[in-house]
Amino acid sequence: MTSTAHDQGSPLQGDLVLMYHAIEGPAAAPAGADPHYTVSGERFAAQLDWMVAQGLRVCSARDGLLIKSAEPQVWIGFDDGDASNYDNALPILSERGLTADFFINSANVGQPGFVSWAQLREMVAAGMSIQSHGHTHTYFTAHDAVQLSAELRRSKAEIEDKLGIEVSLLAPPGGRCPPRLLELAEQCGYRWVLGSAPGRLLRGGRGILPRVAVTSQHQVTHLAGWLQPQSRSLAKLRLRYQLLAAAKRVLGDRRYEQWRGRLLGGAM
Repeated sequence: MTSTAHDQGSPLQGDLVLMYHAIEGPAAAPAGADPHYTVSGERFAAQLDWMVAQGLRVCSARDGLLIKSAEPQVWIGFDDGDASNYDNALPILSERGLTADFFINSANVGQPGFVSWAQLREMVAAGMSIQSHGHTHTYFTAHDAVQLSAELRRSKAEIEDKLGIEVSLLAPPGGRCPPRLLELAEQCGYRWVLGSAPGRLLRGGRGILPRVAVTSQHQVTHLAGWLQPQSRSLAKLRLRYQLLAAAKRVLGDRRYEQWRGRLLGGAM
């Protein structure tokens, strides 16, 4: 592994939320998944093993929020409910006795390329946290307050009814957070909202929690950089996020997604 500041003796600082999407298995990449956000199973396992070896508490946000700990923590989550979450991510997590949050769109459950309700029940039995990514994958900024409330309530109700669990966490699709999202989420029964803006968690803080997206290109050395005190690599991610957020505002969601697709050359 390439030398990092941590290898040279610098302490790590935890309390990050890592956002994954699809996990590639040994046979082939998940069908329909965005290649930019598809991490190989081997790389995902190596990242988990490295974090545990550093003495970090690796768990779901649900568990991290419920069980207070003085240890530095890294919370693991997955967006979109890709079928590979069950096929590939679940075995890797279970083998290590680790938990993660899986943010699903209730309307997509059981559709081709997505997890089924039966698979989600197995994931719950294995200790995983199933949470809301909205009912559909429509960006929350496309809804007015009435529509958004209906979207949030339906997702929470369907997941709780089908799985017999409490849904307390919400992750907006695409990280799109309209101004009243926190207020509306609370009214609909959610306790926490996890966004897509990179950053480190502030213990005891409120508001939309930051997350760091893990892409196909990220290795253990990137994680080590994000976990450094006063991390310059996290600062760069925040600047990049702010620039892209400005592009979204200028271009609008549809034109932005078209531009991103051409730039990355990946499936949208």
